[in-house]
Amino acid sequence: MRRHRTTARGIVASLFLAGLAAAAFASPSSGTPEHQGQQAKVPRLVFPLVAKTDLWDNFGDPRSQGRHEGIDMENPWRAPVVAVEPGTVKYWDSGLGGCMLYLYGASGTMYMYIHLNNDLTPRNDNRGGCKQGISFAVPNGAKVAAGEQIGFNGDSGDAAGNPHLHFEVHPGGGAAANPYRHLKRAIRPLFAARPGSPFSLGLRGKLLAAGGGTAQLQVERVRRYPGGQWLEVEPRLVELGVSGEAAAASTVQTVSAELSRRLKAPVPVTAFTVKAKATPEAIVGAPGSLTLVRMAPSR
Repeated sequence: MRRHRTTARGIVASLFLAGLAAAAFASPSSGTPEHQGQQAKVPRLVFPLVAKTDLWDNFGDPRSQGRHEGIDMENPWRAPVVAVEPGTVKYWDSGLGGCMLYLYGASGTMYMYIHLNNDLTPRNDNRGGCKQGISFAVPNGAKVAAGEQIGFNGDSGDAAGNPHLHFEVHPGGGAAANPYRHLKRAIRPLFAARPGSPFSLGLRGKLLAAGGGTAQLQVERVRRYPGGQWLEVEPRLVELGVSGEAAAASTVQTVSAELSRRLKAPVPVTAFTVKAKATPEAIVGAPGSLTLVRMAPSR
């Protein structure tokens, strides 16, 4: 696979994004295979991966088995793979594709996720098989929400030793269409979750401003609790509300004082959010959807 790095910025700057998120996270009730024969317009998607992603247009590139029908995206091993729209999932596997997942979207579009993880360790051991908890994060046949984790990035099939996601878009369940423009305009999730599930976040980055009950961070790494791992993400602006607990502990004031002492240069920080139930707005990091409970300068 050709290697080429491009840099993209995922910045949430206004409540307009929250409206887009609400549209992307519509009900999954109609996401069934019966949509395959229908003509469908691909909706605005949630980006299929959480973590910094090397994305370029390689649709149609020549391959030994024929024309490349998807986009390959380099991404860390076992990075969360998420549903791009509400729908129903189906497991699959093959010699070339390895562990695969089909998402039958509520819009009638079908999506293919190929080369999911099949390793028990980071050493490319190929001992895990194509199973829930190894390749897949939800049961076969599950109805899922946009932004919900459905799999784990990997290198199964003929991708051995090169973890990446091969992603295809099939409008109306028909022929493959170039996913690149849909991925470029997709809404980037800050973390993976099913709406309504409990979560809290660890955020690492730079404090840009604080005051008036808010704190603005340029986030560069994210960890979801419970579980989860620290993931590098595209640098993005996230505006947090400030909890009474954080204010009472003078957390924000202490870090803000250091920011002022440094002549308003951004201060590296680690921040943690209040435990809450996931919403579509929180999953994409919309302004005010996350609440800061604790923050300290990073050294």
